[in-house]
Amino acid sequence: MEIRACDAGDLEVLNREWPSNDVWEGHMRRQLTGEATFLVAWDGDEPVGVGMLQWKGCAGEKAHAALPGAVEVNHLQVRESRRGQGIGTALVAAFEELARGRGITQMVLAVDADNPAARALYLRLGYEATGVVDTYTYSYRDDDGVERQATEASEALVKEL
Repeated sequence: MEIRACDAGDLEVLNREWPSNDVWEGHMRRQLTGEATFLVAWDGDEPVGVGMLQWKGCAGEKAHAALPGAVEVNHLQVRESRRGQGIGTALVAAFEELARGRGITQMVLAVDADNPAARALYLRLGYEATGVVDTYTYSYRDDDGVERQATEASEALVKEL
C-alpha cells in the first residue's frame, strides 16, 4: 500500500473508482490553497482510503477554542470492502508524521457518536476523549445527485504527538 498527497491524475481515478459528488474536488481545492493536505491510500491502482489534514486547526468552534494548537484530520474514510486491513491506521500514522514534520504537537480526530468502530480505532491508536462536542450541519449530494442536509455531533479526540 502507498499513501500520497492527491494530485490531478489521482483525482481522475478517484472520481472514476470511488465517486463522491464533488467531495474530492473540494478537498483538492483546499490542498491547493495550502490549508489542508489530502492523502489517498492506494493498493496498486485502486484508491482504498482517503483523509484530509486541516492545517488551520479544528473545524468545530468548541474544539478550536479548547485545543488551539491542534490540527485536525477530517473525512477519514476507508472503502467498506477494505475495512479492518490497517488502512485507516496507516493513514492516521501518515497524518501524524506530516504534523510532526511541521512541529505540531497535538492532533485531533473528531468522531461521531454513530461511529463506534472509528472511535475504537482512534482510542486504540492513542487518542483520548476530550468531552468537547461540536455539532455540524452540512449539505451533500447523495448517489442520485439530490442535495441533502445532515447534522452530526462529533467529539474531538486528541493525541499528543
